[in-house]
Amino acid sequence: MKSRILVYGVDGFMGALVSRAAMRAGLSHVAGGRAIAGVAQHAAALAREAGRGTPPAEPRTFTLGNAERIAAQLDDVGVLVNGARLEGDDLRSLVVSCIATGTHLIDLSSGRASVAALAGFDEAAQKAKTMLMAGAGFDFAATDAVAVRLAQILPGARAVTLAVKHGHRTMEEAARLVAAMREEGEVLKNGQFVPARAGERTIEIDFDAGPEKAWLAPWRGEAMAARHRGIYSTVETYEVLPEKAARALEPGTMAHRLFRRGWGLKRLERRLSKGRLNPPAAELKNGRAFVWGEARHPDGRIRRARLETPEPHVYSAEAAILLARRVLAGGAKPGYQLPSAVAGAALVEEIQGVAWHEILECADETAAEDGRPVAPGAAPERV
Repeated sequence: MKSRILVYGVDGFMGALVSRAAMRAGLSHVAGGRAIAGVAQHAAALAREAGRGTPPAEPRTFTLGNAERIAAQLDDVGVLVNGARLEGDDLRSLVVSCIATGTHLIDLSSGRASVAALAGFDEAAQKAKTMLMAGAGFDFAATDAVAVRLAQILPGARAVTLAVKHGHRTMEEAARLVAAMREEGEVLKNGQFVPARAGERTIEIDFDAGPEKAWLAPWRGEAMAARHRGIYSTVETYEVLPEKAARALEPGTMAHRLFRRGWGLKRLERRLSKGRLNPPAAELKNGRAFVWGEARHPDGRIRRARLETPEPHVYSAEAAILLARRVLAGGAKPGYQLPSAVAGAALVEEIQGVAWHEILECADETAAEDGRPVAPGAAPERV
């Protein structure tokens, strides 16, 4: 049985962060990527940083696009964690090679296109007894954890509303956000995809610092994922946006009209990212992010909760390695899977700095239902 972890994309910021998380966990792993110099520099840096007795990371360089060439690099790899932003032929070739070699794939991407691409290989992966997972990072793994835990608290819930708040964006992330805001997406209603545009609805959410406006975010992959492997038949996701992005979605404003015409997009990207290629070290250390969720039962009962996590990139790296370890320990399920199917409550309970808080706006709302009301304002459970 193959038992090695390969982290791909260490020549980029996110892949390098995942590789460092593996090193902190004491895991021997392969550090892979496209660029020979970048991969070698990362492996050398890990060797300098690693304490005595920590296994080094083996550098391995290969490009994507050719499934046979990739497969030759996976003979000893049990699970591949992809931290690179892939699409099109690159992503397809990686998936095909993983299925051909029986290598489980954990991908951090959570956009609709990535979720749909991996879910499309569900049948082939099941036949090959190989797991494919999209959304192992904060943008999906954290929302998935909230949705699943709410379903456990409220069995039989069929609808969930999620809202996300996280920190500043890098230039690459800002560019993806601006592009996604201009595209039509979808929400899931009664098991059917319903077309939706970014920001066409808003809700007010208290993430523990007073009400904040969150905008409908149909570019996210929650609806697509729920259709394939989810608990709920109705899913909507909202996101708190930076002021400049929110202004572009405000109907009737000059900023909205210019945005719809495609004017000033690059300037908007620069303003959202402040020209940053990667998050600064202080933000990685001290940043926080939040996911709010509300599950609804057909009989009218509801449950609400809030998840507070470390900075999203840090949470993503820790979640990816947690998932990889679970897979190598025998927790993989063949076919396309969601993070919660493999890690379960560990995405909340085993990542340092995560806080879970069940919410009741009305203390009497559920007191008679299950005998375990949660007082408003109760201190969050920190794990």
